[in-house]
Amino acid sequence: MRHIVKRVVGVLAVAGLVPVLFAGAAQADDGDTVYFSSGSTNCSIAGDGSVGCDFASQALVQYSFLPFPLPARDIVIDQAWLPAHPTFTVGRHTLAGGNPDLADVKTGAGTWGSYIEYAGARCEQGFHGSFSCKSKGRTWGIYGGIISAS
Repeated sequence: MRHIVKRVVGVLAVAGLVPVLFAGAAQADDGDTVYFSSGSTNCSIAGDGSVGCDFASQALVQYSFLPFPLPARDIVIDQAWLPAHPTFTVGRHTLAGGNPDLADVKTGAGTWGSYIEYAGARCEQGFHGSFSCKSKGRTWGIYGGIISAS
């Protein structure tokens, strides 16, 4: 009996650790986060290179490995092993008074508009109002309410 109790306790302990092992880094703002907007998209880049954006209206996220798009109001890149993905927590990347325009915090100007590079991430305005971000080997871009993510 004692052997079974030890086994059950061991299994429960491992089961309790699994969520911790797969949890991402906390997204607390410790002052090293840059906030900006491009059109109606509000974004932030954290000091660890995590980048996320809130959209004013619902967009559709397309992945090459899914036969259908997913509705989303936000998207993040926060892990190198995970594609850009929605978190369904709209507002995390928007300051209370609104984010400054990308042109006000830009680190450069590209062919189609401003861009910002910070902590290994890059977000930029593109052709005909498109917008994209890349970080941690992942990327996403939006045009006309459709997001292509990888």
